[in-house]
Amino acid sequence: MHKALAIVLIAFASNAFASQPESLGQLQDMGAQKLSSAEVQALGDLRILRKAPDADAYMTMRADGTVVGLVHNKLGHGSSEAVGTWRVRGDGQRCVDVQLPAFRMEMKQCGYTYRLGKDIFFAASDTDRSVAVTHYIENAFLE
Repeated sequence: MHKALAIVLIAFASNAFASQPESLGQLQDMGAQKLSSAEVQALGDLRILRKAPDADAYMTMRADGTVVGLVHNKLGHGSSEAVGTWRVRGDGQRCVDVQLPAFRMEMKQCGYTYRLGKDIFFAASDTDRSVAVTHYIENAFLE
């Protein structure tokens, strides 16, 4: 159960992007640009929706550096609020620290933010073209 939730939080992905690139290389080949630390700070609130067979995560990374949301485990383990913080390093790397109190879990993740048109993506590396990318969405609502 914990490994599945970790995958959900690490992924921070959306299924909403129709022709979603799967790797940093594909994203870069499509013309995406890595954002600077100032550009990441200026994005404002980012909402994240991740639906997976075992769990759904609904989170907001607020402009004030906080993270709030909910993770619902579909395998009968209930739900947990998601609370935490994020910060941006000088090289543009965004680091997130999220706690899931009901599951007694803490997730830490750092990576880079990319823009492709109006879409925002996350990648754990800015040099490994094979690393998976995930898509942030503007609006995520509980269904």
